[in-house]
This record gives sequence, C-alpha cells and structure tokens, in this order.
Amino acid sequence: MSVAMDVSISALWRLLLLNSLVFGIEICAAAGFTFVPPLLLKSGMEDSQMSLVLGIGPFIALFLVPAIGATSDQCQSSLGRRRPFILILSAGICLSLVFIPYGELIGNSLGGKPYAMSIITLGVVLLDCCTQACFTPMEALLADIYGNTDMSESSFLVYTFMVSLGGCVGYLLTAIDWENSVLALWVGGQEQAVFLLLFLLFAGSLGVTVFVAKEKVSGERDSQVTFTPHRRCRICDFVPRACLQSVIAFTRLIPKGLTNSIEAPFVLRRLQVAHFFMWAALFCYTMFFSDFVGEEVYHGRPHALVGSDERKLYDEGVRMGSFGLLIQCVMAAVFSMFLETVVKQIGERRTLQLSMALFTVAMTLLVFVRTPVMVVMMSALTGFASAAANSLPYTLVGAYHEKQEIFFAFDSPLTESLRSSGVGVHMAALDSSYFLAQIMLSALMGYIVHITHSVTTYITCAALLGVAACFSLSGIIVTEEDLQTIRTSRALTVLESPRRSQGKVRRSSSGKSHMSISMEMF
Repeated sequence: MSVAMDVSISALWRLLLLNSLVFGIEICAAAGFTFVPPLLLKSGMEDSQMSLVLGIGPFIALFLVPAIGATSDQCQSSLGRRRPFILILSAGICLSLVFIPYGELIGNSLGGKPYAMSIITLGVVLLDCCTQACFTPMEALLADIYGNTDMSESSFLVYTFMVSLGGCVGYLLTAIDWENSVLALWVGGQEQAVFLLLFLLFAGSLGVTVFVAKEKVSGERDSQVTFTPHRRCRICDFVPRACLQSVIAFTRLIPKGLTNSIEAPFVLRRLQVAHFFMWAALFCYTMFFSDFVGEEVYHGRPHALVGSDERKLYDEGVRMGSFGLLIQCVMAAVFSMFLETVVKQIGERRTLQLSMALFTVAMTLLVFVRTPVMVVMMSALTGFASAAANSLPYTLVGAYHEKQEIFFAFDSPLTESLRSSGVGVHMAALDSSYFLAQIMLSALMGYIVHITHSVTTYITCAALLGVAACFSLSGIIVTEEDLQTIRTSRALTVLESPRRSQGKVRRSSSGKSHMSISMEMF
C-alpha cells in the first residue's frame, strides 16, 4: 500500500514538474497582457490600432500551429519530437519580454517614436503568438508520454491546474504596486520590474520542463506515426545547413497541417465546433471583463482626464475586474482537483455542459445585477468552465487518437494520411478553434459595442455564446456507444425517407385524381 502511494506521489510530482512550462506561459500571458494595452496607448497608438495589433498574434497562430503539429509529429531531433519546438517558441517569448518593456527605450535610441512603436508591436505579436502556439507541443508532449497509460486523464487535469495557478500568479504580480520598490528603481520602472520577474519565472519553468521531459529520440519510432526520410526535422542541431533544412521542411508541411485541420474526421469536427463556442464565450468574458466592470459597475470613463473622479472610478473598476479574473483562476485550480471525480459521476459531455451552463447563469446575472460583490461571486462561478475547457477536450482528442480505427473511421475508411498523423496534428486542429474564437471576437466585438453604445454587450454576448456552447456540446462523441447511436439514427432516417417520398407520391396522385374528377364534372 505504501509503495503504491509512493509511486502515485512520485508520478504526481513528475506531472507537476513536467507541466511547469504551462505555468510559466500562463504567468506571462496573464501579467503581460495586463500591461500591454497601456503600453501600446502610451506609444501613440489609437484604440482601433491597438485592437488590430492584439488580433495579429492569434491570426498568425491560426496558420502556424497546424504546421507545428504536423512537423513535430515527424521530427527526429536528438531532443525528441516536441522539445525543439518548445525551445524555439520559448525563445520568441523571451524576446517579447525584453521588447515590450524596453521597446520605447530601444526605439528612441534607434531613431524615434516610429521605431519604438514598431518594436513594442513586434514584442506584443511575439508574446501573443508564441504563448498560444507553445501550448500545442506541450499538449502533444503529454499525450506522447501518458497517452496509453492510466494517467492519460490525470495528466491533463494537472495541466489545467498549472495553467490556472499560472494565471493566479500572473494577476497577482499585476495587483502589486511595484512603483516604489527597489527592483523598479533598479531596472527603470514598474513595467520593467514586472517583466524582469516574468522573464526569470518563465526561464526557470522552461528549464524544469525540458529537463524532466523524457521523449522518444530519433532512434525510437512511434508505431502510430510514419516518418519520412526527406522530411527529417533537425531544428535543434544548431548547424546552419541543418537549420535551413528545418525551415524548408517546416514550410513544406504548412499546407499539410492546414489541410489536416480543415479535413478533420467527423468526431473531431463536432468537438471543434463545441470547442469554438466554449472559448468564444470564455474569451468574451476574460478579454473585456475589466472594461465592463470599470464602466458599468463603477460608472467610470476610460477617456476621462487623468486625476478626475470618473477616471479614478474606472481605474478602481479595472482593478476589481482584474481581481475577479484572479478569483476565476483560483477557482479553476480548485475545480481541476475535483474534475476527475465529477467526470466519473456524470461523464465528460455532461461535465462540460454543466460547466458552460453555470457560466451562462453567471453572465446572465451580471447583466442584471452589477455590484462589486456580484462581480466576485460570478467570477468564481466561471472557474468551473475554465477548468473543464482547458482539459476535457484534449483528453477526448487523446482518446480518439488511441482508437483511430473506431473513431476516425466512422464516416469513411481510415485514410493513410490519418493513419500516419500523430497526435500533434489533432491537437493543433482542436487549437485552431481556440484561435478562431479569439480572432472573431477581436474583429467583431469592437464594432458591436460601437453600435450598441454599451459595454454590457460584452457580457450579453458571452451569455449567448455560452448557450450555443451548451447546445453544441450535446453533439460531441465521447464513447463508442455514441457512434452506434448516430449509426442507428442515420439508418432509421434512410429507411423513413422512401416511405415519406411514397406518401408524397400517393398524396399527389390522390390530388390529381380529385382534380380530374372535378374537371370531368365541368
């Protein structure tokens, strides 16, 4: 008994260490993008330009991630399949953590304000794109290591816990006043102090994950993945010729990665639709929540004069909104500990539907009851949806991949392309829905709020998207019995269609005979 307990504790500890990178990524995403909008506005950008910049990263990731998934599945580096891409994307994150706080200083030394704006923009795009894209090889890494074990579901629950914990630390860093600290005085300001801490925390988490991960190297081939010699990935050899070969192999696989994402199997397409609506609802809440609290709960104005009462109220509301997001991350971490128990009781589909139903209730109540207490309470309630969306869909993708002959061959025979695709391709296909949700909101919500003249529209749209997520989740495939139910339903539809057509013929012939009789009477 004690031996088994020791094994489980050691396995859990290894899982925590392995997921330390997603902890670091989420810290950078949560804290970094709290400072990004003010820094962009200080650099001279208008609000519309800022929205455009914030949409560039997800747009690039939408095309980049499928290619990363396809290339990493075929990578034969001495570091393994996933770690080369984790290191490259992490280098982009590290650069962004330097460009964003010091972009103005570097740009002014190079030639003035346009250079400063360009460097900060490059840093924001790098941070947004690389943080989001880096999750995909991490998800594939977990599936590689734990995909065929009893810890497959537990690995993604720990993954969710570490993401939530990273968000907690990130929002906590932004809630602390660093202005008069020794660190801020040493490095040049509050933003510089926070980004230095982010750099150190991220570098440490990256080192832990790279060291702990035990990947299959080029000599050990996965039976489910077919490697082709002419597309060998040598990204981490750090030799000029090999690096050039890596870039060529990567660009060749971009069309394949996009094709695999678009031509997804039937079960994956259904999950993609549900995943899209889930994250559209969550993003509509998290991206615009602080602005909603500042304007509608505290009745402040973001464009009021600095030092005015309305501006102070808005800033206070933004801090309360950030605190609400912190509460969401805390509750998501708590819920992730009990998620496996809930799934065992009611299953994955109902767990996801329950989480989005609670999210919809929370958003609906916020529309009608706008008080600081309600902000905290409803933020806590959304933590369940965040925990479920970050883990269960990826667990299902892993289950689909393990039984490709059953799930991927439902509509048509299993093609050679699907048979040779690794789990990275399927994870990337699911993540494409995540990026599409963010791109759609970045492109549309500004115009919708401009038309309605109310930031309450953000929360209303989040509630409506939550309803759409609940309905779309009813169609996802979880077990083989679900596939059998769909087969039976389709068979009944095929059998009933001739009967309906015969009934129509009889009715039409009957109508024709009545018409002929009445014509003969005349």
